[in-house]
Amino acid sequence: MIENFLLVAAGGALGSMLRFAVGNLVSFPYGTMAVNILGAFFAGAVIAFFINKVDAKLYFLLMPGFLGGFTTFSAFSVDVLKLWEQQNINVLSFYLIGTLILSLLCVWLSYKIMLWYMG
Repeated sequence: MIENFLLVAAGGALGSMLRFAVGNLVSFPYGTMAVNILGAFFAGAVIAFFINKVDAKLYFLLMPGFLGGFTTFSAFSVDVLKLWEQQNINVLSFYLIGTLILSLLCVWLSYKIMLWYMG
């Protein structure tokens, strides 16, 4: 059990560092949007890859660990609040709709691609 916690912690640390880096490279609010969409894409692939796997050690490192640290709904929510307070309705609308639709599309697409690839 402790090994699983350590795997999640290690993956989470790496994911958080990468999220921080992307957030500093991409202008507000699109850094958070990018990590959430990319995270959704990779989550679909990870879920599909591990669908029939018994050994879940790598799953713990990747899904709740790395992707849990990389993506963040709380940062998304704060970004939405900032855009609302700035009364930037055009960017707010694009950000909300774009993040939700593209994230859902990416998780579905990568899931299907990985299932197809695996046979």
